[in-house]
Amino acid sequence: MAKYYNNMRDSCGMSVQDEFKEYLQDQRDIFDRMITEDWDTYISPAWDVARKFEVAQVMAGWQPKLILDIGCGCGFHDKELAELPFVSRVDAFDYSAKSVEVAEAMYPHPKVRRFVADMATFWPANKYDLVVSFQVFEHLDDPNLYFARARALCSSNGRICIVTPNRQRLENRLRTWRGEPEVLMDPQHFKEYSIDELRQLGRAHGLRPIRSFGHTIYSTRPRWLSRLPMKIGTRLGSLFPAIAHVVGVEFSV
Repeated sequence: MAKYYNNMRDSCGMSVQDEFKEYLQDQRDIFDRMITEDWDTYISPAWDVARKFEVAQVMAGWQPKLILDIGCGCGFHDKELAELPFVSRVDAFDYSAKSVEVAEAMYPHPKVRRFVADMATFWPANKYDLVVSFQVFEHLDDPNLYFARARALCSSNGRICIVTPNRQRLENRLRTWRGEPEVLMDPQHFKEYSIDELRQLGRAHGLRPIRSFGHTIYSTRPRWLSRLPMKIGTRLGSLFPAIAHVVGVEFSV
């Protein structure tokens, strides 16, 4: 996801991701290298607008106290969540040890507890009011495992929220209209999903979709859409979530 926002800023330099054109099931080495060698793709005032919007949407209309972030990456979202006065603690883990190390250095917060762990084996003593992931779900080759684990980690009155690239974003819709195949935002994405597809997956695991949102309108053709200021693009995507670049779906347990 970091590389996507870097592309939106028209960066032409080579990055770690440019070395990996085929999907890898275990991507921790990629992210270990990206967050150290390509840190400039993670930090950007423009991207901060979108990340803060994601947090605001996830937290809209309710006040969870105990939060778990699956795949915390650089840690930006965790700090934003912890800044909210009603949040008592944010637990956040990633299987990339370097990501956790950098997150602790760049975005520390007394209410955030970060650690290295794998979703398949992580089992905490407590359960959470909110289990959330930002730009993680698209990397997983087993969405059923994600839903099973997220549900097990969620309290009986809790919620699960997935924020992920939208398969039916404007760029892919325009490609389909031109008779071209859809493309993944990143070759390390196993699969991308629409809002309806996420809802169907959640329902299959006994979850009830309660709300959805989107942000950012972007496309490389026509070119002017790739040059929209982030604030404008983010707002347009929120008005038209079905074609937004990124979507979020929230479920009740």
